[in-house]
Amino acid sequence: MGKINFTTDEASILKAYKLSSQNPTKWEEIDHDLEDPLSDLLTSQSNDGDGDPLGLGGVIDLTSLDAESKMSVLISSKSFDPKAFLSAVHPNATYQDLAAGITHLQSSIDARSEAVRVLVEDNFDRFVAVKASTDALYAEMREGLLSDKAEFATRPLVDYLKRSAVKANQVFLPTLENSAKAQKLRTTLGVFERSKFFFSLPGFLVESIEAGRYEAALRQYSKGKFLLDSRPGQLLPVEAGANAGSTAQQKRILDKVWANVEKVMGEMKALLLARLQEPGRSVEEMERAIEILLELNVPEDPIWTYFDSQHKRIMDRMSAAYRTGVSIIDATKSRTTPELSSPNALRQILGAQLQVCIVALESKAPEAVISQAGGHEVWQAIWDMVKNISEVMVSSLPNFWKIARSFLEGKFKRPSSSRRSSSQCRQMALDIIKLYINFLSEFFILSDVLSNSSTTNSPEHFPSHSNSLTTAHWLTKILNEVQDCVAEISALELGEGGLVKGLVESTRWRFEDVLVRSWLRDANYMYTLESFTPDLSTPSTTLYLAHLESFMRHLATSAFKIAGGVSTDSGSGVLRVTQRNIVPPAFISKITKAFLDAIYAVLDGFVVLVAEDAPPGVSSIVAAGAPEREGKQELIDLRDSNTRLLLVISNFSHLSGSLIPNILSQLENALGISVEDDRKTLMKAVTALDKTLFDGYVKPKAAAVAVILREGILDKDMDWYETPQPTEIRPYMYKALMGLVEIHAQISRVSENLLERGMYALVENVAQDALLSFKQVKRFGMGGMLRATLEIEFMHQTLARYVSPPAAKTLSELYNKISQAYARRPGDENLQGNLDSVKRTLAESRRATGIEFMCFRAAKERSGKGKKEKDDGRERGKDGGKDREGRGDSSTAS
Repeated sequence: MGKINFTTDEASILKAYKLSSQNPTKWEEIDHDLEDPLSDLLTSQSNDGDGDPLGLGGVIDLTSLDAESKMSVLISSKSFDPKAFLSAVHPNATYQDLAAGITHLQSSIDARSEAVRVLVEDNFDRFVAVKASTDALYAEMREGLLSDKAEFATRPLVDYLKRSAVKANQVFLPTLENSAKAQKLRTTLGVFERSKFFFSLPGFLVESIEAGRYEAALRQYSKGKFLLDSRPGQLLPVEAGANAGSTAQQKRILDKVWANVEKVMGEMKALLLARLQEPGRSVEEMERAIEILLELNVPEDPIWTYFDSQHKRIMDRMSAAYRTGVSIIDATKSRTTPELSSPNALRQILGAQLQVCIVALESKAPEAVISQAGGHEVWQAIWDMVKNISEVMVSSLPNFWKIARSFLEGKFKRPSSSRRSSSQCRQMALDIIKLYINFLSEFFILSDVLSNSSTTNSPEHFPSHSNSLTTAHWLTKILNEVQDCVAEISALELGEGGLVKGLVESTRWRFEDVLVRSWLRDANYMYTLESFTPDLSTPSTTLYLAHLESFMRHLATSAFKIAGGVSTDSGSGVLRVTQRNIVPPAFISKITKAFLDAIYAVLDGFVVLVAEDAPPGVSSIVAAGAPEREGKQELIDLRDSNTRLLLVISNFSHLSGSLIPNILSQLENALGISVEDDRKTLMKAVTALDKTLFDGYVKPKAAAVAVILREGILDKDMDWYETPQPTEIRPYMYKALMGLVEIHAQISRVSENLLERGMYALVENVAQDALLSFKQVKRFGMGGMLRATLEIEFMHQTLARYVSPPAAKTLSELYNKISQAYARRPGDENLQGNLDSVKRTLAESRRATGIEFMCFRAAKERSGKGKKEKDDGRERGKDGGKDREGRGDSSTAS
């Protein structure tokens, strides 16, 4: 295997890299196929074996020469230079050497000439044959292929080339055009790749805005703006030495892209400004939007855009809620208010509502019933209106004030000062609170507590047919809503100067006034609840008293809750206190006065119950509280005014003795005051009314019995002086006593606890009327005196159980009057015998009427105080009999 030649071929290197030398000074591309020097160099290199043409034995070393020098040294080169040759190859040759070299060179030339001459002589015939063939071929080609018509054989070739060019254009031109376009696209993509951030900035901003990443959009925008202002060449590179057109084109591209960026950012600014005006956004969102807009340096001040839009929106929403609420209230009121066709219609409606609501107070969930009573639709609409207005303010004002407070602390301020004062945002918040107060003041007609004034009527929007219990429920609920709203506003520390606190106090005062007026109105109608149904838990009373106590307790509790004094839970008493607060004296005075006025109104209602006509709602027949007899419960007739009167008087006993003192004491404990003077005045009024009602029952009954006695005593056919000794008791006395039996039966049947009081009073009146009648008799004979004594003694002994000390005194006076009016005549000496006869007659009459007058006897099975009192009455009767016997004996002796 031969050795590999690694000798440097300079010509090949220069040809391969299209260079003129191995040490170029500038960029060049030389086509050596068209340049003679290099071809000469290549030819000479192929003939390096010729050696020295002078024959001096020198070696031609071309490795250290450049191409131009080589061309001048090589004898085969067209640019051969003898001087250069001698200086390069034989620089040290002598004259003799050069002369010998000339001789050697001449010999070489001659030898070459002789070789050429021999070559020609040997091949002359061939040269002649070739010449003849060439000429014949040329003549033939001139006539055909190289004729003038064929343009020396170029026309077909040109035609072929033209057709080939056309076909090539059809086939390759689209490909070349697409290739050019692809090259342009590659160039453009290269530019875009280098400016990827800038050209993708609009799309990135759009995506960030749609995703809600406004901070990221702001960062990228700020970065792009910085690069555009400071380093535009980094965004869109331009080749060095580019002309002004390229720079202008770059500017147009940057401006167009940046215009899209500004358009997107303008949309984001508008979006954020619109968001500042939207409701329901969190404080963090609003603060972030304001900060971004401040960094974007929008023309509008974003903080004031927020304040103005939110202030207007809150005010408008509150106004709309108020107007809508009032219209709904008025529509509901007109739809639900009943027609009051008669003067008593409202009383009947309220009475029916009170009946249901007071009964519900004794249940586990009274509020469910009370809240749905008459007028609840209007109350619900009122509560909804207050709640809606409160929710608008409570849902918006805290966020508004939080941002406003941050603004007042120096946040969200633009570098350039604004002409608007920062304190204006505080005034905006106060305007919202004042609007809330104005709406409530206008609707509820609020007034200052210190003015101690009260309007004549309730607000026009309140339902007129709603009972006081329902009114109290909804007023408390509405007040709680207002209090909750005020508490949240007060927690903001706006520095409103007590506006909201004054609102609560004014609302309390107004609601207290409305409740008191409704309380007194219903107290005047409470008597309609009296159905005279016995209260089995409290003997001799009706359920009306229990209802009355529940009514007064509940309304007193509600009034005190509205005043802000207590919170309540389950328990007993007028006010079930769990937490006591300080209540202004004005509220205490109003509640106390309303409580007492309500009791007086209830007392007036008792008078209505005993009127001649049965009050509306009172049934004609009702079961009494008397025990069953023979398996049937006794019935009483409530159409009788006397029956109702007895029931009312029986209730009065419990009312004056227990109910009123208890509820007054509970009121004093709850309010922390003393109403001793009012208590005395009230008890005097109760006592006076009780006496009036009692006398209203007793006086007519006693008068009816007195008429019977008077007719019997002052009978014109009766001569008390001439009448003979009595053998029987005249019928009038039986008739009078039977009248008392009927009264006794009525009282026992209706209200047994009034029996002793009523019978004592009747006996006193009957004794007094008997005394007055006997005083009109001028004188008595023996028979008249004994008859009068017999009849009065019969009445006395029959009614002995109910003879009170005043009645006993009156009967004693009666006996004395008879004794004093006795006119003794001759023949009246047998007094003792006559008295014995009278005693027998009396005893027989007592036995004969024992069954009829058994009701006047004391029951055998009796214990306690009642038995003692009845036994004392019986003893008083016996003692009176002894006194009468003594008086009779003394009068006879005289």
